[in-house]
Amino acid sequence: MLRFLHCADLHLDRSFEGLQLIHDRVTHLTEANERVLENIVSLALAEQVDFVLLAGDTFHQNRPSLKTQHHFFTQMRRLEVAGVPVYLSFGNHDFYDEARYWFEFPENVHLFKEEIVTTFVDTNRSNESYAISSFSYQQRWLEKSKVAEFPTNQAKYHIGMYHGEIGSERYAPFTIQEMKQKGYDYWALGHIHVPTVLATKPPIIYPGTPQGHTRKEQETPGVLLVTLGEGPAKWEARSVQEIVWEDLQCSMAGVKNQRTALAKILELFTESENKLLKIILTDTEGLPQNWLSTKEKSELLAYLAHELAQRNFEQRIYQLEEIGQSFDEKIELQASAALREQLFQPYEESSVFQKEIEELLQHTIASKVMSIEDLQEEVLAASKKELMEEYYWRAENENYSRGD
Repeated sequence: MLRFLHCADLHLDRSFEGLQLIHDRVTHLTEANERVLENIVSLALAEQVDFVLLAGDTFHQNRPSLKTQHHFFTQMRRLEVAGVPVYLSFGNHDFYDEARYWFEFPENVHLFKEEIVTTFVDTNRSNESYAISSFSYQQRWLEKSKVAEFPTNQAKYHIGMYHGEIGSERYAPFTIQEMKQKGYDYWALGHIHVPTVLATKPPIIYPGTPQGHTRKEQETPGVLLVTLGEGPAKWEARSVQEIVWEDLQCSMAGVKNQRTALAKILELFTESENKLLKIILTDTEGLPQNWLSTKEKSELLAYLAHELAQRNFEQRIYQLEEIGQSFDEKIELQASAALREQLFQPYEESSVFQKEIEELLQHTIASKVMSIEDLQEEVLAASKKELMEEYYWRAENENYSRGD
């Protein structure tokens, strides 16, 4: 029996994206990637796996920072002490260049350094033989398929490690059928950040990225713990992420003013959780129109961040959204809808409109193909629509609030 961890796309030195609205310090986010790697190593040790696979883009760039490199090598030595090999290939982000590494890779880390497919053959603790074949990018793009270069099965268990994408023009394109023809027991894929099973006999699988760095990467299971034996292959996802992205809904049903709205939002938080939150406000019909201006929205986020910090809560709110109406969607004008209509009355006169587009009418082609009447109708309709969408029109004597 063979047991191993299949990891890919760690992007260890990648920043978390889309957090411009977070006001307080977020330095702990820069350490999250380090803890994810520590979690992977701890999982490997706890499960007593035979080896760990890192199928490309372990680093987010091909010139990792010295700090990132040092932390990575420190964690690899934890595995070295326990006698756990690591097989590492380089992808399109961290394409290999030996000169860019400050430290020697520990002896337990077996590198695929070339674009030419190579194979490592070894035995596990039970003296069962296994082979791992792979390649590495040496530049950002790799336009040809590499599957044909993989040897046929050479051991009791043969694993292919492949960083690429079906149908891609730049990332080692491949087909499922050509992989199946190699007779391997498992294909450990990398490059796609969403967990994806392309085939089960044999397994051809993307594990996904262990830590989501954008809100689009919320569904990240972590890494795969794979078992190969006499029967069908087995694999299970294990979570190693440090920070969870989550959409959190907050109903404003019955709420009519900002004071109550603020209290409802704060009620969402009862314990500390290491999460990046998008707060989605629903049922806001009872609140005033445009009840959060740009300035007020910024102030609300800052206040919530302060309150969470006071409670020693780890949550960070990176976005606020109101279902049915985006904040600051409309600019409020102290003017009536009747005034809006009066603004267009002069341009409904053909002579006035033609005078405004006089320069356009002087163009030879435009004057021949353009209907003045149709253009006038389209321009006025589009302008009225834009004013309706961009501004909230309120008469000076109209009540400011529909609630208390």
